[in-house]
Amino acid sequence: MAKDQQFYVGQKAFIDNNGKILLLNDPILGNDLPGGKIQIGEFDFIAALKREVKEETNLEIEVLSPFISWYFHIPKESKHRNAGKLIFIVGYKCKYLSGEIKLSDEHDKYTWIDKNSYQQFKHKWSAYWALEKYFTHKRS
Repeated sequence: MAKDQQFYVGQKAFIDNNGKILLLNDPILGNDLPGGKIQIGEFDFIAALKREVKEETNLEIEVLSPFISWYFHIPKESKHRNAGKLIFIVGYKCKYLSGEIKLSDEHDKYTWIDKNSYQQFKHKWSAYWALEKYFTHKRS
């Protein structure tokens, strides 16, 4: 029998603001969504996602529903603070409530993308298919 795979658990927010979602840039890894890993002692996962979004962007959100999952292996050679970690990610549909964007030191740029502009990331992000699912599947 094979050994169980061990993962860190992360959450990402697909924050809808009038049909656009927020895409961030990690200066080491590239394109990213707001969110992050669940920390020790956090058992309210919705509160954990809201905390991560607030820390990274200064935005207040409403977390609606999970709609996608994937995993990401951060390359050991990347020199990223999480280098070598394998992260199981749950993506949530979220709604922008309030706030002006103020990025943390984890990201250096941001853009709002919509169903007409997300295709530009097709060959620029390994999780592009998650954007594609968000923008092409029936939304609830």
